[in-house]
Amino acid sequence: MTLDVIVPMYNEEACARPFVDGLLTSLAALEGMEIRLLLVDDGSSDRTGALLDRMAADDPRIRAIHLWGNHGHQRALAAGLDHCDGDLVLMLDGDGQHPPEVAADLVRTLCGRPDAYVCQGIRRGTQAGRIKNLTSGLFYRLANLLLSDTPIQPGSSDFRAIRSPVVGLLRRFPDRHRNLRILLASLRLPTIQVEYDVAPRLGGSSKYGLRKMMALAADGWFAFSWAPLRASLLLMAGCLGLLVIYLGYVSAMFVWGRTVPGWTSLIALTSFLFAAVFAVLAILSEYVARIYADVRGHPVYRLRPDGGPYRLAASAEETP
Repeated sequence: MTLDVIVPMYNEEACARPFVDGLLTSLAALEGMEIRLLLVDDGSSDRTGALLDRMAADDPRIRAIHLWGNHGHQRALAAGLDHCDGDLVLMLDGDGQHPPEVAADLVRTLCGRPDAYVCQGIRRGTQAGRIKNLTSGLFYRLANLLLSDTPIQPGSSDFRAIRSPVVGLLRRFPDRHRNLRILLASLRLPTIQVEYDVAPRLGGSSKYGLRKMMALAADGWFAFSWAPLRASLLLMAGCLGLLVIYLGYVSAMFVWGRTVPGWTSLIALTSFLFAAVFAVLAILSEYVARIYADVRGHPVYRLRPDGGPYRLAASAEETP
């Protein structure tokens, strides 16, 4: 049986080598498994690309895939999925927070359950940090509110093992704005879970800031939920109701012979209505932008045009 391991990396020169060494050591305990690592360099600006090429040259089990520019974590995973052909596929981050020993457990657990197609890692506890826990909790609450037909397990991430038919299925979804955890949840595949504790980073700092987390959440919500559009219709209905009430008030004042006092209420109502209209336009623009991106048909990612390895700088050559 063959196992392809997809690891996106962006500016991870501080932890690339110890992570790969630890991962290969842990996966070596899987008996009868032929292992290949697909290390996806997501347009790193440091020496990550050179280090990955060096490791690939030293170990035939390792293949480095270089994207031309930084495309983001999800598209880097898509590049890995397009280049794998193993019976099983394992996805995890390259900073060490997805523990290599747990990665082996995911594969082992999936192999022991022939009825399952996905083995999902579920983060346990609150070891990820205050901001990460806050944003993650908010993401899952909103996701389960907006995606009532696609429940998302809190604590899930892109740390998972899947079977080859799932890879073929994912390739049929060419979304430019993608969120794999929501996409897999929407497919309702037979899934088992393995809980794990988040490990400290092997080096460097997180490159996945608040802005990127918000963009990932928006891609999932707008790609899989019609709730924002329906909310805009409710907003418009509410504004129309307020307008009817206001017109009734003005009509009553006219019948009773009372003068409407000033323009303050009129200006406030007009401002509110314009704000509601612009809110609806903002929501619609999110959908139009995604439709535009898909209609253009641009590739999800771009490989380096030369296709060759990086030229290792002297400092990279000296890296142990």
